[in-house]
Amino acid sequence: MTQDPEGWAIQGMAQADSRPAERVQPLVTIITPCLNAVETISETLMSVVQAQAVLQNDHWELEHILIDGGSTDGTEAVVARHAARYGFCRWISNITGGPYAAMNVGLQQAGGRYAHVLNSDDLLLDPGAYAAFLQAGHRSKAHVLLASIGYFRRPSRQLRSLWQVEPIPASAAEWRRQLAEGLHYPHPGFIADLETYRQQSFDETYSLSADYKLMQSILLAQPPEAPPMVCQHPLVAMAEGGATGNWKAVLQGWRQLGAINQELGIEASGIRRYWRKLKQRLRPLPQPILIPHLEVPES
Repeated sequence: MTQDPEGWAIQGMAQADSRPAERVQPLVTIITPCLNAVETISETLMSVVQAQAVLQNDHWELEHILIDGGSTDGTEAVVARHAARYGFCRWISNITGGPYAAMNVGLQQAGGRYAHVLNSDDLLLDPGAYAAFLQAGHRSKAHVLLASIGYFRRPSRQLRSLWQVEPIPASAAEWRRQLAEGLHYPHPGFIADLETYRQQSFDETYSLSADYKLMQSILLAQPPEAPPMVCQHPLVAMAEGGATGNWKAVLQGWRQLGAINQELGIEASGIRRYWRKLKQRLRPLPQPILIPHLEVPES
């Protein structure tokens, strides 16, 4: 364990000062904030292990950074065992300030070509397609990758609905118009060049909607000649619920979204943003999609 100057405790083998100089830059840094997630985080971890195995077959690496906010339910023990077993994983504790503060710490520590936030109750639904999408983005020198996601509710292994990401319009002006009118994308399917992500970072004054502000800010700044790459296949399974899963949080989120839209010059109201999201959630699945069982090593 090392002690960061800011007081963070950093564990795991994959720290920047211990990497061999010749090691290839990871293709992606997956950032997972966690707090009392002992019931779900093992599946999240193992889905990332599967993606790493696919990338290694293609001579790539990923790194996984976990940021714990002071868990008291055994999460830290699970994460510590995992980091000791897998050299591409490290974890940072003693982080306060909520999930967006943890994500910002992850961005500061990241070293990958891309950055991707994967929450501790979500998982990579198709690690093979995820790895292929990242490699395609790298070959195309894409700064932003947008993937569809699926929603599920434990203990079911079947997705209940999808948030389908549509192709980017051929006209850059039309796409920017849609963004200005409230078009947005699911954060679990949002992957961006690390420097782009890091320069924007999460505005922690928005406790429920900093991810929305970050994504819209990055997308509105994309040059017309470099549109995002899109994957309509769902790559991430997102657990329903969370910080915005009750009406009080929804109302607070509406107020935050209104302030963000005003700041960014987006014309849509927060209510319209939620309505767009609800319409996506109500779309029936074209066919059943099951979440594969992931083998979790015995401790």
